[in-house]
Amino acid sequence: MLQLGSNLWLLNEGKPTASVLQMSGGGIDTSFGSSLWPQFDSLDHIRWGIGDNQPNLMRKVIHRNSIVRPLLESLRDMIYGSGIGFFKRMVGADGKPQLIPYTDNRLEEWSEATELSDYFISAINQRIDNANIFTRWQWDPVAGWFTLSVSDSFVTRIGNTTGKSAEYHVNPYFGHMSYFQPTETERIKAFNRLDIDYNKARTVTISHAKENIAGQPHYAFPSWWCAQDAIELANLILAFHKNGILNGYNIKYLIRMPQDYFDREGNRNADAKDVKARWSSFSDNLSKWLAGQENVNKTMLIKYLRGSDGKMLDNVDVVPLKNEMSDDAYDKVWKNSNQSIANSIGILPTLAGVNPGQGNDSGSQIRVMADFQSEYRTPIHRYLTLKPINQNLRIMGYRDVVAAVKGVQLTTLDTDPNGKQASLNTGQ
Repeated sequence: MLQLGSNLWLLNEGKPTASVLQMSGGGIDTSFGSSLWPQFDSLDHIRWGIGDNQPNLMRKVIHRNSIVRPLLESLRDMIYGSGIGFFKRMVGADGKPQLIPYTDNRLEEWSEATELSDYFISAINQRIDNANIFTRWQWDPVAGWFTLSVSDSFVTRIGNTTGKSAEYHVNPYFGHMSYFQPTETERIKAFNRLDIDYNKARTVTISHAKENIAGQPHYAFPSWWCAQDAIELANLILAFHKNGILNGYNIKYLIRMPQDYFDREGNRNADAKDVKARWSSFSDNLSKWLAGQENVNKTMLIKYLRGSDGKMLDNVDVVPLKNEMSDDAYDKVWKNSNQSIANSIGILPTLAGVNPGQGNDSGSQIRVMADFQSEYRTPIHRYLTLKPINQNLRIMGYRDVVAAVKGVQLTTLDTDPNGKQASLNTGQ
């Protein structure tokens, strides 16, 4: 048996029936999977995408897009509401459970130590960007609590180990294979919610909060990743219009010239090399003259010779070409792609601003849609981003206190001139 890598072995070396054995951590992801040939993967962590750079690839798709990032920020703001707060579970006089705002000095000090609001915003950003939240739990023996911080998904991977050996790997060059060095990887044990002493003994551990998507044993993915084609289409339309304004849309002119236009020099035939150079120079100058945002409302001057009959001999003929695809057609493709993007992110088109002037955009209708979006399209997001916080509250001994989102509920202006009032949306 010959070891080829940290989890890869060659069996029956030197024999015709030699085979490869990989010690795997439990298969590959079906969508945005680990590798086409996982049995030959010598990495000691679970590959995220074929090139171990799936988050990087998706970021490259959207970093020049004008709608995806603003929509993700809108979703982030809806999830965040009016911020995070602590609430005590109570039973009201009517026998129904209630959440009553609560705080004490220890919670206030811990919130400050862990920079709770910053952590919550970072967790939301990870959730909407790639649907995986890696949380670092760092034990503070003096204060007697864990502080929470986000380990960026771009530099964090699941270790190719299971059980008590489970761990997460952190390397600044994950996704950049040309710079990646395994020796620079920090290996951090997985947080064990059932063994707090285990976590304390290791000082720093990492937990992974994600929804369990069928076929995805390792990494989850956000719904907007499935709109990659629509995003790339929108990007192409922007690039097309930019280049169209700079250089002219499509083929705008047909230039017709006699083949022997440059064959003669005075009364003698020109050398073949000179003829080729003249064609090249004329073509370059013509391209510069016809293209570009500064070259508009052009006038072309052509000098021509007369034949024995007094008529003009064949010369340069510039024929404008008609663009059969109208601006309305491009605009329709642009709007459809943007609507597909908004749908993939999970934001109603009117709130996303992709169908202005097409109804459902009065003030009262927008308020109803915003309430719907906040109440029904954010609970899963809030549950996953609040999960580590609520786990830590139980570790700190708060059995009847939970962290929840203080929501924003839009109201009619005759109720509140500011058009909003505070409400509670727990995300539980």
